[in-house]
Amino acid sequence: MSGRFPPLPREALDDAQRAVFDAIASGPRGAVGGPFTVLLRAPAMADAVQHLGASLRFAGLLDDRLREIAILTVSRHWSAQYEWFAHHPIALKAGVDAEALGRLLQRQDPQFADVTEQLVWRISQAVLEHGRLDDSEFAMARDTLGEARLVELLGVLGYYTLLSFILNVGQVPVPSPLPFPEAP
Repeated sequence: MSGRFPPLPREALDDAQRAVFDAIASGPRGAVGGPFTVLLRAPAMADAVQHLGASLRFAGLLDDRLREIAILTVSRHWSAQYEWFAHHPIALKAGVDAEALGRLLQRQDPQFADVTEQLVWRISQAVLEHGRLDDSEFAMARDTLGEARLVELLGVLGYYTLLSFILNVGQVPVPSPLPFPEAP
């Protein structure tokens, strides 16, 4: 798959685009890739998106394991190949169980041994499927995660849904082999 929005060389960027490019490249991501190759075409949005993402990913309240489980749940839900490609290694490095991620990849219950990890997956699934939580799901999530981490989890789900749309519609290339079969 070739991308619908080819990467823009830094020298071809206007001042606003270059400022965002430089902020991303010099920040914790260390490079401009993935969805940002598309987002640079709308530099004000790209800047807002990269700031939100940096706060969720690098300064958030959720630990790496829980955040990456939520990200990969979003990736699989939206069949966002690039997101899985980028975040699967991060999840493994954070200590997320590889076999559980294999089940998630197959759209099965991952059966995480850790109850909080399993809860994050269940809550993520419910929000992605229904756009809401029922009272018992909400109470369980709030009681386990606390209000601040629950709000952040919702932010992660929304943020990575946004990136999934950018990646999928933009057909951002993924190195072979693809993590999972293409969606019909």
